[in-house]
Amino acid sequence: MVLEQIQETYFSLLPFLEGNVLLQLIFIFVLSLIPFFESYGAIPFGLMLGFPTIPVMIVAIIGNWVSVMAFIWGIDKLRSKIKSKKKKKEKEPSKRAIRAKHYFEKYGVPGVALAGILIAFHLAAGIALAAGANRAYVSLWMTIGIVLWAVIIGVLFISGITVIS
Repeated sequence: MVLEQIQETYFSLLPFLEGNVLLQLIFIFVLSLIPFFESYGAIPFGLMLGFPTIPVMIVAIIGNWVSVMAFIWGIDKLRSKIKSKKKKKEKEPSKRAIRAKHYFEKYGVPGVALAGILIAFHLAAGIALAAGANRAYVSLWMTIGIVLWAVIIGVLFISGITVIS
C-alpha cells in the first residue's frame, strides 16, 4: 500500500541500496550523524524502508552517539580554552554560583538529556555544557537519553507499521 509505494519510490532513486544491508546500515549511520535528524529521524526512515529492525536501531544509536560525543568533546575543549583565558581576569565564584552549579549537575543534566528528543541531543548537550556541567556527566546522560529515545521510537514505529499492515 502506501508503505510499499514509498519503498518503491526510494529504491528507484537509490537502487544500489535495495537488498544491500551493509549499504543500508551505512546510510542509516550517516543520517543519524546529522544534528536535528539524529537517531529519532534515522530509525523511522530505515524501518519505513524495510531495513532490518534491530541493526537499524543499533547503528542509528551508535551514529547519533558518536556525533553527540564529538560535539561534547569539541565544546568542552573550547570551553577549557576560554576558561583558562578568563581565569586570569576573574575571581572565585560565589557560594551561590557554586550551589546553583551543583543543583544543575544533580537534576538539570538528566532533564536536559531526556528532553533531547524535543530540542535535539546536540543542542541539549550544548545547553548542559554551557551551564557548566561536567563533560563526563553530560556524556553519560546524553548516552542514556539517546539509547532510551531510540528504543522507544523504534518500538513505537514498528508497532505502528504492524498495525497499519
